[in-house]
Amino acid sequence: MYLSATNVLGVTGDEVKTVREGETVTLHTGFTGLQSDVLILWFHGPVDPKTKIVQSQVLRGEIITEYSDRFRDRLQLDRQTGSLTIRNINITDSGVYKVQIISGEDSYKIFSYTVYATVPAPLVGKKQGRSAVSGSSGPKCSVVCSVENGRDVTLSWYKGKEILNQTSSPDLNTNLSLPLEIEDQDNNTYSCVADNPVSQQTTQLNITELCSHISRN
Repeated sequence: MYLSATNVLGVTGDEVKTVREGETVTLHTGFTGLQSDVLILWFHGPVDPKTKIVQSQVLRGEIITEYSDRFRDRLQLDRQTGSLTIRNINITDSGVYKVQIISGEDSYKIFSYTVYATVPAPLVGKKQGRSAVSGSSGPKCSVVCSVENGRDVTLSWYKGKEILNQTSSPDLNTNLSLPLEIEDQDNNTYSCVADNPVSQQTTQLNITELCSHISRN
């Protein structure tokens, strides 16, 4: 998950954080010691924060705080600061948040963030079809690495620490795949890496298991 906050409470600058799905995030207002009778409102939306998710006010001397059902008891408001904690944050919580604090004057702050899931481990297997033979270079073993696609996922082949090639796609309905050819008597270490802004998974290529036919040619 990727968190970007823009402060419009008189404090300049942007706050940018990276958070993954399942973590607990607190959206800080920057206030301390708010008056007990302030009205605190939190809004959320994919682009424009129009949907009210928290309303906290004092009625007949009692503090009444109401939370949106959509977040299913995952929200907790701090009345002293107006800050909001979101537990077990998930991808559908992505979007823009706005806190509005009303006490004589109207103050507010905007948060915009994207939630990323942990990238799955890539799978490495034998590529379908016959192995290629290229003149004096000898036989080659064709393998392919694949991973379920997701937001900002990149798939890469490495030889040692050197990146050989990589791929990504905005189409989240299709898996990512990346082929690789290994030459005969190749003793290098190959690994396939899937990553996004919050996580990385690596699968080593087992040449002995997948390319055993090379030694028999």
